[in-house]
Amino acid sequence: MLAFLTLTGVLLGMMAVYVLTPKSEEVVLAGENTVVGLADPSADTLASGHHQTTGTDWHLTTVTSLHDAEELLDLLEYQGYTERELVVLGNSSFVVRWR
Repeated sequence: MLAFLTLTGVLLGMMAVYVLTPKSEEVVLAGENTVVGLADPSADTLASGHHQTTGTDWHLTTVTSLHDAEELLDLLEYQGYTERELVVLGNSSFVVRWR
């Protein structure tokens, strides 16, 4: 009986160590499907069908919460930026870019 209790205690201890040990974080890269275009489609094209470009340089910033990203996108919309994108990096990291 003592051997059974000892074995059970050792197994429970090993299981606790495994569960509580920090795991290595998986690296998640931004891919093609993580970009969410938030530009107004009607502002992207002219009536003649030509693509309208207002600038080529993207400004970007990284935020650590979705709430901050939403607030920044709302602020950019209020300031008149029609081209805005949200890139999800993973692990609560987001990139907001605009031009």
